[in-house]
Formats: sequence, C-alpha cells, structure tokens
Amino acid sequence: MKSLIQPKQKPTKQKIDFFKNDYHSTLLKFISLILVFALLNFTSGCMNYFKVRKSTGPVEEDIVSFQNQNKTIIIHLEDQAWFLGTPELSSSESQLTGYLNNEYTSTLINPVNPDDSNRYRTKGGSNEAHVLNEVHIYTSELTKLEGIKVAIPISAIQKIEIYEKDKDKTTTSWVMGTLGTIALGFTVIMVIVALTKSSCPFIYTLDGENYKLAGEIYSGCVLPNLERHDFLKLPSVNTTSSTYQLKISNEVKEIQHTNLMELWVFDHPADTEIGVDKYGVVQTLTDLVSPSKVESLDGTDVKELVVNKDSLSYTTMDINNELPLTDGLILEFPNSRLSDEVKLSIRAKNSFILDYMSGRYYSEFGDLYKKWNRRLKRAPVHLIHDWTISQNIPLSLLVEKNGIWEEIDHYNIAGPIAFKDDILSIPLDGSESNPLRVKLEFGNFFWEIDYVAVDYSENVELNYQVVPIKTAIDQNGKDVRKKLKADDRRYYIQPEVGDKAIVNFELPPLPDTKTRTIFLHSKGWYEILRNPSGEPDDELVEKFREPGQLNRYVNDYMERLTSN
Repeated sequence: MKSLIQPKQKPTKQKIDFFKNDYHSTLLKFISLILVFALLNFTSGCMNYFKVRKSTGPVEEDIVSFQNQNKTIIIHLEDQAWFLGTPELSSSESQLTGYLNNEYTSTLINPVNPDDSNRYRTKGGSNEAHVLNEVHIYTSELTKLEGIKVAIPISAIQKIEIYEKDKDKTTTSWVMGTLGTIALGFTVIMVIVALTKSSCPFIYTLDGENYKLAGEIYSGCVLPNLERHDFLKLPSVNTTSSTYQLKISNEVKEIQHTNLMELWVFDHPADTEIGVDKYGVVQTLTDLVSPSKVESLDGTDVKELVVNKDSLSYTTMDINNELPLTDGLILEFPNSRLSDEVKLSIRAKNSFILDYMSGRYYSEFGDLYKKWNRRLKRAPVHLIHDWTISQNIPLSLLVEKNGIWEEIDHYNIAGPIAFKDDILSIPLDGSESNPLRVKLEFGNFFWEIDYVAVDYSENVELNYQVVPIKTAIDQNGKDVRKKLKADDRRYYIQPEVGDKAIVNFELPPLPDTKTRTIFLHSKGWYEILRNPSGEPDDELVEKFREPGQLNRYVNDYMERLTSN
C-alpha cells in the first residue's frame, strides 16, 4: 500500500545554525522536585530478585540439562567451592568430571537464603545478573585426577541448587514502585498539565456514557512548517454502533490549528492486529514475537517491563551516577532469515520531564524568544528535524548489522499524557545479527516505553473505509465540520483553553465475522503561548546549536535538583 506522505529519509545529526524567561515560580520548581522524587521513589522501589530451586529429578538428567543450557556449575565440598569447567558425565553415568578452574566466592551483598527471595544488583560495576545462570552442586566426596581435573561420584552428590529469576517478586517490586509513583504523582500531574504542559490537542472518545482520554494528535508540531499527518489508534468502544463520537479539546496555553480529521475503519480477522506508521502505510501483525532479552543501555535486565501492555514501563531510572546523554533499550529477537522486512510494534509516550524541561529551554531565550520563534517559522523544515534528532528528542530505531549499530528511522514524538501504539518497518538485507538486535535510543529522561514486539509476517492486503466527519459542533454551537473535512488551507482553530468540539462519524455496518479497528487520521500544528522576559543567556543559547546540548541541559538540571 502506498504511503500518503513523503518517503522515508534517514535522519542525520549535524550542527544547526538557525539559532542566533518563561517565569519560573517557586511553585513550578516545587512541582519539578516532586517529579524527580517520584522518579527516585520508582527507582528505589524497583529491585531484582532470584530464588533457589532445589533439584528433585534424576541427577544424571539434570547434569545433561545444565550442559545444554551452558549453566555455570559451582562445586561445594565442605566449606570450599570452585567453578567446574567442561563438566561431563562418565560413560557409565556414575560420576561427574571436570576442571576446577578457580575458587568461587559469591559477589552478593548478603548470604543466599535458599528458602526465600534474594536480591541481586544490576547497576554499573555491581552487575550481578550472572547469578541467574549458576547451579550449585554440593558433594561429600571429590577425587583429584590428572592436573586440575576432578571426579565427583554421582552417589556423593547431596543436593543441587539452581539459581533462577524470581519473576513474581521482581515484577511485584516494579509494580509497587510504579504504583507508588502514580499515587504520589497523580495530583501533581494534573497541576503540571494545567500550568506547564506544552503539547497538542487532546482526543477523547465517548464510551456510551463518559468521555475517556484516547491520546494526543500531531505532537511536537509547534510550528506551521512542521505540520504533519498523525494516526492515533482509538479505543474499540461501541464499534457495533452506527455512530462514533470524539471530542477534540484545547486544555493548555496554546493555539491549536487542526486541518483534517477522519476515521480509517478496518474490518479484519480477529487474529490480525493493525498498525499505521507515520508514513500512512498500513501494517498488519499476525505473528507478534516478544523479545528474548531486553537490557537498558547500562546492562540492566528490564525485559519484564516491556513484554506486555500494562502498568509497567521503562524510563530512565538511575540519577545517582554520572548521567549519560542518552538512554534506551537493546532488544534481542529470533532472527527470521526468510523475511525481507520486520515490523517493530511499540507502545510508548514522552515523559513529563521532557515536557517541563522544554519550557525551561524556551525561557533561556528571554526577550529574544519571539524573534527566535519567527525565524524558526521561516527555517527549512529539514534543519529543524535534524536539530531535534541531534538532541535525541524522537525515539531512534537502530539495528545491529555486521556488528555495527545502523540508524534506520525514528518514531515521532508521542506527547506525555497517554501511551501511543506505533509501528515502523525495518528492511532486512541479511547482514543483521542473529539473534536480531534492535536498539531504541532517546535522550535521558525523554521517553517511557511500555511494550515492544516484532512481526516477520507479510502484510495482508486489507481494504479499509475512510469515514468523513458527519457533524462537528464547537463549544459555542458553531458548525466547524467544513474546516476539518479535508486537507486544505482551512483550519479549525482553538485559541483558548477550554475550546472544544464534539465530532461525530457515521460508521459502516460491522460484518459478523470481523473485528473492527479504528484510527483517527488527523493533520495540524499548534503554537505554544509563551512570553519569556529578561536578558537571554547568550552563551547557553549558543551552545544549544551543538548536538546533545539539550540532553546536557536536562541532566545538569536534574543533578542540581537532587543535590539540593
């Protein structure tokens, strides 16, 4: 299916030359502090645990299984322990042989409790995730053979303890950390939205009785020359009804210009999921595969946070050590050599920290802000896009090819209010690593990622219906349908907080054998209303031309907050 929008262009990172105080109240600083401490609460509450499983099966079968899994075997005799290299069962299976390579000393802080969960660390130089691969064999007898080779009679093995991840305890830790953050931050978030948010139109869907937030549209399009198409997957509420009702609302200090709103309605088999990428290309998902391994850029195992669409998500967690400019995930998937592309499906959103720090960034221009903003409106679009890439604002997608990370594309800004389903296709040429290694990279603190999966299946040809607006009535009872029905020079403009329109669509009948998925296709841009004052910080503004400077600015601010 052809894209409605421009072909893909590989993003670049380069120096940008189109650069040459919002009032920062005590209340706003207090809000930002609460955000950071909420993040700290999340971090401190999220721990990793392993448990000890005692072997109950035949020893010989267990040892074969350990060999096949490349487990690290540790032999214990009285109060001594050694790593056992090249373990083998004798032909008669009466003894276990191997080489005592080195003495074993546990790196864990606390002694292992075989009857309870045990914590292990995953940060920096204290990464103890290796404990998940350990098997401890306790014996009453050990015979030395030639050199460092030894033999252990099977009959002398007293017990075998297998260390493995305690998924329930670890997940509970993450959940409690998340719930603690939510409980602490819910009221604060609503205040932030009212005072500091600088995002885009909110879309609500009517579930029969109440309007529920579905997400934001054309996030990041803060200039008329950045206007773009957006595809928001909507909740499947009342899909058997003949009417689908939305509300588009301006709830922040900005002027919103919406050019187009229409529904893309897909009726499809129940075992098929639908995605629409940023180019307007329809992607079908019939065989989603979860990652076999997920690590943050510092090597922390975070798989449990991104394998399901749930309340757990990954975001920058560690603000105690020296902060890198970027954060992200490295994911491994089974590599299908039979496909010439793979589709990467995600559910993610931007953080409130990015939203808040964007406001602080604008304030640094002081009295020059309006002049600077006028220059941006005349700047070539590719320069603005290149600058956002150079500051790691979008979510970059990279694939490992021939041992080198190659940047493929990026996901558009999603906004901080609600998680958004998104998808990109990755062309495959056979040079990819096996397993397939994918990196999602972003500026430190800028994104939250809830779910990631891939699909190697070929796209299924689907017909979909483009459903135009039937009625659109604003808060004053005015009909604004003609301003929203086509991609043209007419805009539905929402200049004031509280401006809204109720938009109705007439849906086609749903076939009995089909499942329905609905996307809102929209297009527009918005202007953030800011009035910074005072002398600009010329030196700092000049630095913002350089790649990564916004990331340094955010890191410096976060470090100052946590050190006060």
